[in-house]
Amino acid sequence: MTHIFLYPAWFFTYSIILEIAFALITLMIAIYAFRIFKLTDNEQTKNFGIAFVFICGAYIIQAITNILIFSKFDDDVSVMVNLNNVFLINLFGLYAHALFYAIGLILLLYVTLKTDNWRIFILLLAMVCITIFFSTHKLFMFYVLCSLILFFIVIYYFLHYINHKKANNLVVLIGLLLLFIGTLYFVFATNAEIYYLIGYLFAMAAYLLLLINLIIILKHGKKKR
Repeated sequence: MTHIFLYPAWFFTYSIILEIAFALITLMIAIYAFRIFKLTDNEQTKNFGIAFVFICGAYIIQAITNILIFSKFDDDVSVMVNLNNVFLINLFGLYAHALFYAIGLILLLYVTLKTDNWRIFILLLAMVCITIFFSTHKLFMFYVLCSLILFFIVIYYFLHYINHKKANNLVVLIGLLLLFIGTLYFVFATNAEIYYLIGYLFAMAAYLLLLINLIIILKHGKKKR
């Protein structure tokens, strides 16, 4: 059986609120990253900002998908037509969300690789998209791949913190670690649906930490100038 729904039906109402919140927070992360880039001309910071633009887009797509699904259930049409429309909307939403989120995470991984070879980025994205598309359990595979990418990102920032023990590096490490843990909860959420809520709470904490860290870095950067 093909599993395509992003989360259980009972979570739709809460998810829309959380997705809008995530979209706003990740957009702010991107904006502050770009502002820091203007001060430092650091290409890694710019790519970090671009990555979160795509992650923001992924959450916007997710929120719009759920809003459309609710609107279909409210229509005075046959149940069969509604179910068919819901399936198509959700399938498109899943693929679009997965594409944008994968681009965002792979860009973050690309930052850690410290390479200018965009063929590596395209290759990684193609591998992720093809794997998800041909997988029977699309949702499960999507979160597994996201967890794997985040694992390597966390390892990089852990080693970076070991070599450069600064408070801001530690905050970034903790934020990405929380995001990794939250994604792991999503992997197992098909068997225990409460894990969706736990995963979202970890993600919220992760994004807030990353945003606060960028705000502090920008303020310190302006003071130095």
